[in-house]
Amino acid sequence: MADPGFPKTGSVLELGSGAGDVALLFAERGYRAHGIEISPTAVEWACEKAEGRKLKAEFVVGDVTDLGHWDDETFNVVIDGHCLHCIIGEDRGKVLSETHRVLKPGGLFYVNTMCGEPEEPEVAKAFDPESRCMVVGGVARRYFGRVEDILSEIKASGFRIERQEVRSNQGMQDDLFVWAVK
Repeated sequence: MADPGFPKTGSVLELGSGAGDVALLFAERGYRAHGIEISPTAVEWACEKAEGRKLKAEFVVGDVTDLGHWDDETFNVVIDGHCLHCIIGEDRGKVLSETHRVLKPGGLFYVNTMCGEPEEPEVAKAFDPESRCMVVGGVARRYFGRVEDILSEIKASGFRIERQEVRSNQGMQDDLFVWAVK
């Protein structure tokens, strides 16, 4: 939010909002904050936190591949705070398409996702280099895309990449940060 290019007001949607901490941070600063999360329990926690802190924020139980709860061009900012790497296969395109749909023209899609080669021993053991996924019990659990592949996916969904940065996490997976504009 401190970045000069970040919108200072408006509406924000957090994908995979969990217990609402990021969305509530925006609500504290006067944004119209929303979150979508697949776990009903996490949404309950987020609503309780908002109520306890007397913050106005909307949290819904839902699947990030379908943002039909909101109209086209609703948000100034959509934030992926470690949700996109949990989306596997064709669903990734659905998330990116829906994100593009709900963003206003000129809106910002901020991505923070794991990328590259997994370094954490347990994850590395379960990593399938062909699918680029961590596979547990025959089920793909996390996607560790190559930076260039993730950027291509975002561009293919109609976004313009403003900037990107890879941050190394010692002994863990790298994080890719992307500022993309509709």
